[in-house]
Amino acid sequence: MILLTGGTGFLGGSFYLDAVKNGTAADCLLLIRGADEAACRARLASNLARCVDRATAQAYADLCQIIPGDLQSLATSADPRLDAVSHIVHVAADTSFDSRHSVWQINVDGTLALAARARRMKHLQRFLHIGTAFCCGETPWLEMVEEAPAPGHDTPHIVEYTRSKAAAERALAAGFPDLPIVVCRPSIVVGHTAMGVRPSASIFWFFRLVDRTGVLPCSPDGFIDIVPVDWASARLHDLLRKPDLKHGLYHISAGLGSRTTWSDFQAAFAAHGHEGTRPYSFFDPKGPEGWKPFDRAFRLAFPQRDILHRTMMAGGRKYHRFTAQDIAFDNSRLLAEGFAPPPRFADYIGVCLTNPGTTIAEQFVDDAASFEFDESLSSDAGAPATAAA
Repeated sequence: MILLTGGTGFLGGSFYLDAVKNGTAADCLLLIRGADEAACRARLASNLARCVDRATAQAYADLCQIIPGDLQSLATSADPRLDAVSHIVHVAADTSFDSRHSVWQINVDGTLALAARARRMKHLQRFLHIGTAFCCGETPWLEMVEEAPAPGHDTPHIVEYTRSKAAAERALAAGFPDLPIVVCRPSIVVGHTAMGVRPSASIFWFFRLVDRTGVLPCSPDGFIDIVPVDWASARLHDLLRKPDLKHGLYHISAGLGSRTTWSDFQAAFAAHGHEGTRPYSFFDPKGPEGWKPFDRAFRLAFPQRDILHRTMMAGGRKYHRFTAQDIAFDNSRLLAEGFAPPPRFADYIGVCLTNPGTTIAEQFVDDAASFEFDESLSSDAGAPATAAA
């Protein structure tokens, strides 16, 4: 039996959808937050409905087993189904950039609670812990990051999310060396090669914002590491099922072969007719003007001053601190296992632009909670004013 956490999220939902398609959904036990099993199953169906019609989504949601609860509740859970678990896929995480307490409570304390319960699973063969490639912290520009143990607590990080994920890895290594843990670190997971951004527009809105504003806080010779969710979830299935793995840590990333240069990035958007500002201009956020080039470009492209757009501007700045790193993540370990290489972002960007074809501001809502935006406070979130964006 496979214990899956985070099954109502973007990557975890894709993993479960793959399980449905490969006939293993009945072997999945999903931990989902909710008052009871019916509420949890409704949450799962709602997430799946972004990928399939509602009737099919409900049918898919009915295939698995469910444990209502959160990660902390697992440590003391006496549910006998947990004793039958042979594989764990731990995707659940708080990805908020601004909520300091919650990310540590879920990403570190919750992970350790799961590990404590896993230690009592007598049939456990593999425990996939899904981290983030950006647990490396704020790194120098133009770098190919290789797999290495999570850096120490004094490493600078852009956001608490990545700091907490690094801490979780360190805590697992120190406290649970006896568990069959395989750490999987996805890079930037964006879109789906067939469904575009219907499952989630997370981060894709930002890439459209980059093209719309035409300014970047990095080197013209730089690059970015982007992978689609369907490829990433397929690799998780591979890593879960392959009997013998050579390593205990893998980047789920574009790597040297499929990373996207900024010249390829803007050419791909231009080829699909996206409204952009090209050629891009590049600035140094540590220079005398700081972030003013981005601020000016944003206000020119998005003149609205409602709370949605103000939050979107703040979110754009935060994401740009990651683009300023100009890094990619080595995936040679993954490819050496014989797994399929990732497609290039340019190969599926057209699907993302047309499916479902919503505005940048509308797509931002999928990420807005990460920046503590409350949609109920904005009367403009779904109004015609944002449609212009």
